[in-house]
Amino acid sequence: MQNSTQAENAWRILFLLFLANLFNFYDRAIPAIIIEPIRLEWSLSDFQIGIIGTAFTIVYAIAGLPLGRMADTGSRRKLMGWGLAVWSGLTAANGLVSSFWGFLLVRMGIGIGEASYAPAANSLIGDLFPAHRRARAMGIFMLGLPLGLLLAFFTTGAMVKAFDSWRAPFFIAAAPGLLLAIFMFFIREPMRGAAESVRISQEKIDKPIRRVLAIPTFGWLVLAGLSFNFATYACNSFMVPMLQRYFLLPLQQAAVATGLIVGVTGLIGLTLGGWIADKVHQRYASGRLIFAALSLIVSTVTTGYA
Repeated sequence: MQNSTQAENAWRILFLLFLANLFNFYDRAIPAIIIEPIRLEWSLSDFQIGIIGTAFTIVYAIAGLPLGRMADTGSRRKLMGWGLAVWSGLTAANGLVSSFWGFLLVRMGIGIGEASYAPAANSLIGDLFPAHRRARAMGIFMLGLPLGLLLAFFTTGAMVKAFDSWRAPFFIAAAPGLLLAIFMFFIREPMRGAAESVRISQEKIDKPIRRVLAIPTFGWLVLAGLSFNFATYACNSFMVPMLQRYFLLPLQQAAVATGLIVGVTGLIGLTLGGWIADKVHQRYASGRLIFAALSLIVSTVTTGYA
């Protein structure tokens, strides 16, 4: 009975969503890798470098609210398709700008495009897979994060060296995203709630944002996500420049070293994370939350020690 609620095309769509997520994080990682040559060309301060990531994150967070609402009420495949096309096109535009302010504005536009993807993709996965397989599916989907970062850190430095320009990676990265955007429009979406064993009447989902915000657990998840990403983006934004400035590594070696630190460990963690979360949840109702909390404690302690 549990398998009967899974969509027939669930794994095919999940693979497409995974690929788009991979290039989502690939595109997002490029500025952190080539920021040192940009700093030198435009004589930027570290404060300006930090502003690039901060502006992207703020726009991404704010845009996620209305775009998440659109994912609840509209066509998720169209939202993902147009979002992917926008952020991929603007990624190419990042390679054309000639000033800090132009670069910053384009990155903010990319933040809006990328903000359309996660809500729609998560909603779609929820309708493709039943509850007992959802964490595993989300684990596969989120593999796009470490693999995208790993691919970006391993290839961007080589592109800069091969073309003798920090602009080249932006043009190259845009092409697969635009191609994937076309495939998004052909996704056959399941009915909303198709994978749920319990049906909820329409009356019970009025004012969904207010109802979600009223759940204490949701508030703690938001706070945890905020704290985690604050530390993660700060570390990732300055990891490559730190290795270049203080350890005198060339760009390509600094990028590869960061890729090993960020990508390989993330790949292992996410591969096992979804499987462990499902197993723990089968034994304890709050098992997933406990597992997540323990994981954050480990990351906090090790980041502080480093």
